[in-house]
Order: sequence, then structure tokens, then C-alpha cells
Amino acid sequence: MGQTLEQDLKTLATARVFFGHQSVGKNIIAGMEDLIGDYPGVDLKITTDSAEIGEASGCLLHTAVGKNTEPLSKCVDFARLIDQELAGKIDYALLKFCYIDVDRDSDVQQLFTDYKGIMDELINRHPEITFIHTTMPLRHTPGGLSVWIRELLGRPNNSKLDNIKRNQFNQLLRSSFSHSPIVDIAASESTYADGKRESFKMDGQTYYSLIGEYTNDGGHLNENGRARVAAAFVRELAQSIRNHP
Repeated sequence: MGQTLEQDLKTLATARVFFGHQSVGKNIIAGMEDLIGDYPGVDLKITTDSAEIGEASGCLLHTAVGKNTEPLSKCVDFARLIDQELAGKIDYALLKFCYIDVDRDSDVQQLFTDYKGIMDELINRHPEITFIHTTMPLRHTPGGLSVWIRELLGRPNNSKLDNIKRNQFNQLLRSSFSHSPIVDIAASESTYADGKRESFKMDGQTYYSLIGEYTNDGGHLNENGRARVAAAFVRELAQSIRNHP
């Protein structure tokens, strides 16, 4: 029998979690705060103050790490915070890239190699911490007649090309860490309530995109999007905690 959202939030309230992120991460945190407001019996503190990490029965510490468009800086900053400030104070840690960190010109294989190398070193240095991997958020891929005509005329669809690279990074992460806990942000961003996926095809391959109704600017989550993605984030994070107590 599946867990309810309230039960998942209560599971989070038993753990000390560190979440390193940037702007879409703020959207997810805002969605989580909305969810917690619906369950007054849940004692889960969400904070940006590392001094509070041990003061509640459960605590989600989150902060911006690194610089957007420089994903390696996020890995380095995430590792620095854990090594220098958080070791011995947290049970779980997640690092999330942003959609803006990858575009059509990115070398996603090199980025994944850098990410995996730093994460493997952290896992070796901190066996007491469970590291949970997260997929990279996507952007919305516009469609319609005008887009179809431009593609028919041979003009590159940069929106699709950018999302292809993000999908490729996510597939590398899923396949390489198939036996590790993963929170699949890209999947929740691209999945409708009925289970259908927002997708497009290119060169015979299927790729996924952020659902248009989940965003007002093509990338960040609106109120509807953050509610959907935050609920999935809570569910998958709680499942990771139950599987790795």
C-alpha cells in the first residue's frame, strides 16, 4: 500500500537533509512549504541556516550552491559545504543542477564525468551520509504550426536541441546510479496527472520537456508546477529515506 503525502512528509521529519540548488530548487522549496502548510501535524523545519540543522526532529537545510551556467562550480561548492560545515550534522544530501547549466553546445559526458568523480569522492569520505542524485530540470519545448514550418524549412529548433542535451545528462545519471537513490525532477516536470508525458521526437529518439502548464516563462515552475513537482520530490525523497534509513 502506498504512502500518503502526509506520511511522506512525516518521513522527511525524521531526517536531516541538505539540498544544494539554484532557482528551480527555490520553486520546489516553495511548493514544499505550501504542502507542509496543509499538514499542521508535520514537524518538518525548512531552513537556510545551518545552525538549525539539529534543532528539530527533522530538518531540510537548503542553499544556493555555485553559479548558474557553471555546473562544475556547483559540484565544488556542494563538496566544500559538506566537508567544511556539514559533516556529522546531516544524514542525506542532494545536489541539483539547473536547466541553464546545459545547452546545445554542452559536453554532457564531461559534465557527468566531473559530477560522478566529485560525488564518488564525497561518498568515500562521508560513508555516514546517503547521497541522493537528482535529474536536471527541463525547459518547455514550444510546438504548433509556426514551429513545424520553421523545422520544415530546415531551421534549427534550439529549444529542442538544448533539451536533448539535458535528457542525455539525465539518462547518464539514471543508468550510472541505477542502484542508488534518485529523485527524478525531470520526470515529474514532464508527466501529466494522467501519466502521459510531454515529449518530442528527433532522429527517431524520444525526449522529454517541461509541461507548458507548469511554467510561466518556459523554465521556472509556476504555482501549479511547483505543487506537482514538490509533491513528487517529497514522495521520492521519502522513499529514498525509507530505503536507506
